Amino acid sequence: MYYYMVNDINVYFEPELDGGGRSFGQMYVPILKKLGIRGKNCYEAFSGPAFIGFSLLGAGICDNLYVSDINPKAIDYVKLTVRYNKLEEKVKYSVSDLLENVPKDAKFDLVVGNPPHFKDKSFTKKYGSNNLDILKGLDQSWGLHNKFYNSIRDYMKPGGNIILVENSEGSDPKDFIPMIMQSNLKLKDIIYPDYDDILYVYKLLISNYYNFSDSKIIGWLASIILKLPDDLVKAIAFTYHYTLLKSWKKLYFIWSQVI
Repeated sequence: MYYYMVNDINVYFEPELDGGGRSFGQMYVPILKKLGIRGKNCYEAFSGPAFIGFSLLGAGICDNLYVSDINPKAIDYVKLTVRYNKLEEKVKYSVSDLLENVPKDAKFDLVVGNPPHFKDKSFTKKYGSNNLDILKGLDQSWGLHNKFYNSIRDYMKPGGNIILVENSEGSDPKDFIPMIMQSNLKLKDIIYPDYDDILYVYKLLISNYYNFSDSKIIGWLASIILKLPDDLVKAIAFTYHYTLLKSWKKLYFIWSQVI
């Protein structure tokens, strides 16, 4: 069992359950702060161990959090995170196929999520082909997205925001805009991360190396990097982790709102 610190909350997980929430999913924090978006009641769909939701809670972007995932094992780790961080009063959860087991009277003002990014199995050559890889990556013919957008409005407060992270390797915003419009939602914007958003995530990854590495040398190097000016940290990131950072630039956030 592992844990990953996001905004003073230790999120418990197993690596096989991480679909990107503890890496690129952390860009939600700087992006939502720049947009001035927060919510009293937030919901993370497709949550896995809920790295995104817990990071928003820890950052003060939401006051209360609901998370759901179809995988019972992921929700078992959510329970651990809630218990060990004493968040019982702020966090609720359910094993749920999308919104099926989410309480009908729940009303959210901010919904986030990292859904499967591909409409067919072509991604398996690059990202893996075991059953869990397919579960995390495949939304056959965008059936899950359609179901999500058709249902989510009933769980939203007026003016509530819905922001999902997508991957340009597997989709184009034009794939989802008709779903948004047909669900009587308003498309607000397509947001592409900038390098400051990526730097935020990179420094978070480095800080977790510093806090939890068994290697004193790695921990020492990480602590030195975190003290450097941002321009130098960017230089290090693009020198040693260019491929990883370039992959994060392929992501985009599609923002819709309840009319």
